[in-house]
Amino acid sequence: MTEKKKETRPAPISYRPPVHLADEFHARVEKSGLSYNAFITKNVFDEPPPKQSRRPSLVEKYIARSLGMDGRLRDIFREIRLRCSGNDIALLTEEGDDILIEKRTEKMKLMGRKP
Repeated sequence: MTEKKKETRPAPISYRPPVHLADEFHARVEKSGLSYNAFITKNVFDEPPPKQSRRPSLVEKYIARSLGMDGRLRDIFREIRLRCSGNDIALLTEEGDDILIEKRTEKMKLMGRKP
């Protein structure tokens, strides 16, 4: 039998930040939303991160949460229009809807998605 040599990957390069910078390093990685490997590669070699990081950044989490709250506000506006009468109420809630739609569009663009 012919023996096949198994190709092995090179040993990983590890990084241990100095004790006084460890918390700062971990906070920056968390804020970026990248894996530790992608974060180091991006910052050392100035390479762009992969298209889709494995977890959302804190900003993306905030934007997603904010989109949910905006949706809830639109639901409340609709409920007000259904329960209350009067042109003033209808006009104000429709104006609020328009503002929320604009905000949603901007947030979706920030997240790199189509509105």
